[in-house]
Amino acid sequence: METSFYIQWHITNACHLRCRHCYQVDFTRREDLGWEGLKEVSENILVALRAWKDEACIHLTGGEPLLKGELSPLLDHLNRQPEVKELGLITNGLLLNDEILDRFSAIAKFKTIKISLDGADAQTHDHIRTAGNFERVMEKISLIQERGSFDVNLMFTVMKSNLDSLPDFLRLGEELRVEGLIIERFIPLGRGRAIQEEVLDKFQWRRMLRALLAYFSMELEENEIPSYQAFQIDFRGREPQLLGAPCVLGTEGFCVMPNADVFPCRRFPLAIGNLLTNSLNNILKTSEIIKQIRVRGNLKGKCRTCDREDCTGCRSLAFSVTGDPFAEDPHCWYTASPE
Repeated sequence: METSFYIQWHITNACHLRCRHCYQVDFTRREDLGWEGLKEVSENILVALRAWKDEACIHLTGGEPLLKGELSPLLDHLNRQPEVKELGLITNGLLLNDEILDRFSAIAKFKTIKISLDGADAQTHDHIRTAGNFERVMEKISLIQERGSFDVNLMFTVMKSNLDSLPDFLRLGEELRVEGLIIERFIPLGRGRAIQEEVLDKFQWRRMLRALLAYFSMELEENEIPSYQAFQIDFRGREPQLLGAPCVLGTEGFCVMPNADVFPCRRFPLAIGNLLTNSLNNILKTSEIIKQIRVRGNLKGKCRTCDREDCTGCRSLAFSVTGDPFAEDPHCWYTASPE
């Protein structure tokens, strides 16, 4: 079997932070499923994976997943399933402690803890995520690393107010000896709609890419645009490695929400079905939006006529900024070469 699916499962909306750029507005538990509902959703996913003869990497998140009482039982349950290749957690990290980490260390497939860090210093990060947050995150990273049981990946959401701190963030990741960094673009949803002016324009997105490549002593050509929606730096080898994350939008990955709704991507908040009322296999097979969005002729603006076969632009950003998932990618500066 080959791993082809990445599942981001939001098991709760509850969170003790109110970050400025958060894609949520509801921080209650009213859509949370109890244990029986969580098992029903997991079984739906497992049935589909068995039918596809496939495996998945499942990362649990929220909200803040450490606030969900069923987190550990769910991890234990998923750990026992042969269709689950790897488990991880996406968290702000602040609630981690020795007891929780000891519990996680006993789960064989639990490999990765991803922690949000939106700046290389307290001033930048705390402006986005509340005062005192940066120092507490640094403490939690050290606590995790003391065990040597997990890969630590730091997640950086790039926006106008932290764009200039990216080079320092890259160096910080290396100094902290974490296993990886993930750089994602800010897409204004939820609370983030109030700071829509923080969305990078296409020239700032190009500047971000140049700063990222400069870390690897590489250059970005004037009309070159990588067809990736996010980037990862892997520090586990002898030299750091830059990896690009293409848009999977329901084809090689999807998102499950607390109420069991399925989104093609967390930043593409359009429910294509619900795992309590329909099979995952049927949801992905019959989704019209997933079918339509992959047809270049349905796209608009220069995305419709673009000669880049490996890119259809960031549909999530287009959807969030314009209200139209088929609109031209606002971050694209590419100009087709004349024939």
